[in-house]
Amino acid sequence: MARPFNRPHLFIRKLPDISLFTSPKSGGGGIRTKAQDRAKHGAHLKEQYEAELARIEEDETLALRFEFESEPGFDLKLQSLESERQGIELLAVRDVGETTFATVLIPRDRLGHFIKLFEDYLTKTRGKKNNPANKDLVESIAHVRRASVRSLWTDPEERFPSGDGPFWWEVWLRRTQGAFERFRATAQQARLSVSNMPLRFVDRIVLNLQATVIQLSQLLEQDELIAELREAKTTTAEFMELTPSEQAAWVRNLLPRIQAPPGDSPSICILDTGVNRGHELIGLALPASSLLTVDPRWKADDHHGHGTEMAGLALYGDLGPVLMSKGPVALRHQLESVKLFPMPGDTHAPEVYGAVTQEATARAQIQSPGLARTFCMAVTSPDGHEKGVPSSWSSAVDAIAFGSADGERRLMCISAGNIQLDHFIHYPDRNVTELIRDPGQSWNAVTVGAYADRDVVMDPALSGWKPVAPLGGLCPSSPTSVAWNETWPIKPDIVMPGGNAVVDPTGTRCDFTDSLSLLTTYSRPIIRQFTASGETSAATALAARLAARLHAQYPRLWPETVRALLIHSAEWTESMRGHLPQKKPRKSDYARLLRTFGHGVPDEEAALFSANDALTLIAQHEIQPYDAHPHKKGEFVTRDMHLHALPWPEDVLRGLGEIDVELRVTLSYFIEPLPGDRGYNQKQRHRYASHGLRFDLKTAAETLEQFKIRINKAAREEKEKATSTSDSKSWRFGPDIRSSGSIHSDRWTGPAVDLADKGYLAVYPTIGWWRERPRHQRWKTRTRYALVVSIRTPGVDVYTPVAIELGIPITV
Repeated sequence: MARPFNRPHLFIRKLPDISLFTSPKSGGGGIRTKAQDRAKHGAHLKEQYEAELARIEEDETLALRFEFESEPGFDLKLQSLESERQGIELLAVRDVGETTFATVLIPRDRLGHFIKLFEDYLTKTRGKKNNPANKDLVESIAHVRRASVRSLWTDPEERFPSGDGPFWWEVWLRRTQGAFERFRATAQQARLSVSNMPLRFVDRIVLNLQATVIQLSQLLEQDELIAELREAKTTTAEFMELTPSEQAAWVRNLLPRIQAPPGDSPSICILDTGVNRGHELIGLALPASSLLTVDPRWKADDHHGHGTEMAGLALYGDLGPVLMSKGPVALRHQLESVKLFPMPGDTHAPEVYGAVTQEATARAQIQSPGLARTFCMAVTSPDGHEKGVPSSWSSAVDAIAFGSADGERRLMCISAGNIQLDHFIHYPDRNVTELIRDPGQSWNAVTVGAYADRDVVMDPALSGWKPVAPLGGLCPSSPTSVAWNETWPIKPDIVMPGGNAVVDPTGTRCDFTDSLSLLTTYSRPIIRQFTASGETSAATALAARLAARLHAQYPRLWPETVRALLIHSAEWTESMRGHLPQKKPRKSDYARLLRTFGHGVPDEEAALFSANDALTLIAQHEIQPYDAHPHKKGEFVTRDMHLHALPWPEDVLRGLGEIDVELRVTLSYFIEPLPGDRGYNQKQRHRYASHGLRFDLKTAAETLEQFKIRINKAAREEKEKATSTSDSKSWRFGPDIRSSGSIHSDRWTGPAVDLADKGYLAVYPTIGWWRERPRHQRWKTRTRYALVVSIRTPGVDVYTPVAIELGIPITV
């Protein structure tokens, strides 16, 4: 019955640290400091500090900023640099290479605080070991100096402004009484431009300021409010306001920095209105031979503009930050285009969209066989009247992904569709009743919704207008599957940035604005280079881009696996989680959230890499779900069940005791569809999905043999939702919710010591038409699945023990 966790199919990757837990260099706990010569080091720091004090002017502010620098490769004792009692505040911390810099604000009447620290270090001892006083703090400091503009810069060093010209800064102020008004008055007195709408947080106020480095340096001498400086976020509106020649200049600046993708790199195939490869930013990644049409008689150019918008986003993401960057832009994937629609005015009988989509994917496949590609289709029906029931179009998408015609699996990212602008006024209630558009109900595709990734309205003509959606909330145009029957898949699968919309002061009219949109390529570059984009179309292009980057990073991954990683790495934003009850949420609350936001926003770093306390295991396997009954002719039964021994470090987990850890499991596979409305019902023999797969984890209380018996019993159940529910309460969603569709993702949270005893995971089949309709001769078909398992532990290294056990080299 059981098949072992086959090492040749196991990949192990380093994933980024999770913000929920302590990062390795947080300033807390024990720190690494360089051993110092006490007399020499103490005198050196005291001399540096006193020399800076001697240069202070009488008319300077009531508080001054100092920068403390660590030894390269060692830590600063950050928590000891500030003293709330004395009004000494840590403002900003930045890492440059292996050196840490901390900027501290010291009131004028407390400047002697650090003199005393250095003197005590030189003359006093403390503790049983007679260590110098303040040893950890003083020996963590290599140099001290007055802070400069660069000291407060917390964006990457290479983005610090060069040259003498004016620059838009994102200024973070200490939040004190009347701070914004006082700072704006000071800046305006110096004839500097300041944004009108500050962003307020608990202890900071954020605004934009235009100044040269010299002007800002002069302002710092008279100011005690600035805590941190970053690069102001350039909005789409600013690029859209440029003249055509100015836009062209930005493109010319970017082109030499772009590294074109290799000819055999993964591809994103845009199924849309065509793409104009005459745009210089597009042509370098879209070969002329990859510009195709469904009908060979058509021209391949973009007659509408939508396809070229998608191409720019799929290739670069939001173009604004790319244009503003200074370093190289390495493209790791290329583009293909298949035009789905004829020119306006062409008369022809309307085609079945499913057939058009199949023809389009086949043409791309024939043109470039063997290329790893992700299909991007942001074209949908105008409404969602199907309510999750498979249509001819969504069934065609499922057949394409499964490879019904040729056995080749394909990854498809498709749009959830858009709600009409005049319905935004009823946000967010309208989004619950507006349903995912056809073919977004596809079981195998990644259906992409949109979330509001921006909320600052910059257009002066829209004074008084406000963003419709909160930052991190559902995009006003993004439909949901809340009203679907629970039988149908959870859609959308994920949400990606889609911009936002604005509502007028009366609350009766909504509109789009460039400042709340993404920047992308315009289809007629002879007129202008850029255009604004958004909604679920933009989100779908961004999802396809992430999928292609995963393909480029890990060429051995299957489409099912890339799909799993997109969902496995997704998290809900704070705004999304705000829809859950404050008290303990019920399973039904989580189900509603899933059908509104999907699994959340994918984290590219989490999908690609990892940290010591966030271990991810990936398995790719084949399975034969069914076979003929060995003794009863004409009957068919479950065949394969896979038992995976998870190689996590039991001793490390037991050492954590009752501390909560998180386990996340994602199972991804493609089904073969059997469309046609035959009364889709679990009790009937007519089922849409060829097969189903489920996962379950051994409980801490049961033996391995008991677990096998339990899984055998679940697999024999004659229901599509068949599963074992012995510890379902510990899972976020539980088997009833997660079992919809053909991708199942859930999280278990509990004591680490319990997880140590859960070291086996089973994957087993449930019923489908391959078994129930034997006349189609599919009951002996083998199929594939991808399994992704991750553990998050609170700052404890779980990666290294597993890597050692699996024989994976450890980089020091």
